[in-house]
Amino acid sequence: MSTLIGIGVVPFLFATAFGAAPPRIIIDTDLRSDVDDAGAIALANALADNGECELIGVIASQTGPAIVSAINAINTYYGRGDVPVGISPIDDQRFDDFYAPVIGDPALYPSTQRNETAPDSTTLYRRLLHESPDQSVTIVVIGSQTCVNLLLESEADFEGDGSIGRTGRDLVAAKVRELVLMAGNFADAGHPEHNVALDPEASQHIAATWPTPIVYSGFEIGRAILTGGRMRNPETNPVAKAYELFPAGGVGNIAASASYDQTAVYYAVCGVMCGEEALWELSEAGGVAFPESRTRFEPAGGGRSRYLIPKAPVERVAEVIEQLMTQPPKARAEQERPGPK
Repeated sequence: MSTLIGIGVVPFLFATAFGAAPPRIIIDTDLRSDVDDAGAIALANALADNGECELIGVIASQTGPAIVSAINAINTYYGRGDVPVGISPIDDQRFDDFYAPVIGDPALYPSTQRNETAPDSTTLYRRLLHESPDQSVTIVVIGSQTCVNLLLESEADFEGDGSIGRTGRDLVAAKVRELVLMAGNFADAGHPEHNVALDPEASQHIAATWPTPIVYSGFEIGRAILTGGRMRNPETNPVAKAYELFPAGGVGNIAASASYDQTAVYYAVCGVMCGEEALWELSEAGGVAFPESRTRFEPAGGGRSRYLIPKAPVERVAEVIEQLMTQPPKARAEQERPGPK
């Protein structure tokens, strides 16, 4: 018997098969230590500005003291300060906090949401799913899988949230079209991948039991795609400030950094294509396991899981992503547009 997990009999459907409706996106991020999380939220906002998705919520799996306000500051910069931010009920501050305390300071960057008043991650996940049409939501996890696993395991009528007797698994099966994970390393089976290792039990459980299609954007996909070096105006743009404070090029210098998380967000919204050009291709369907946080994939016709395979040169993918990351926010452009004389 195979020891791999995540093999089932559900049909394998992906975002490109769901018609023209833009996906409703929830981002589950460990924004705090690495800077690609900030870049990924900027990317999602730019794609929303272009009408390619609707950003309906953000979940913080890291729990630093300014994490919610930092995420809200980025969304506010793009005119989406009302997008709700939830926070993990499990305290996790394992890593250095390079930039969140600065961009989360409302005296420096406008924000209105705080850790103290934010809903816990499961409550927000369930509310957003309950309020969404069936098969309309794509969840993008770009950190640990702790919060999405808590959602999956939540009981019916979690804290009286009005979801009409549905468990977390019921809500996921009804409302989620696809789960996209920045996790694993499908090019080097011996590499214990960071995001998997953050919560190995959750990663295993999601791979084994998640009821909808899963696409993994592995470590090898984003590592060589360097973006963020063209960010500007850190005095007003909190994402640029995050890149300035992140030590990739020395603190105080805006420098390019690996785009692990941006690749997952881009795929979640746009699939493997940029216009007529393929940036990646999808593996065949199969099952995934993470023994000791290492990645194992076994092809299987009824599998729920696939992973991204590089197609375009990394420089081209970086160009596509950075152009979106540096795209002026639509809300700010409209505010600054001269009125009639």
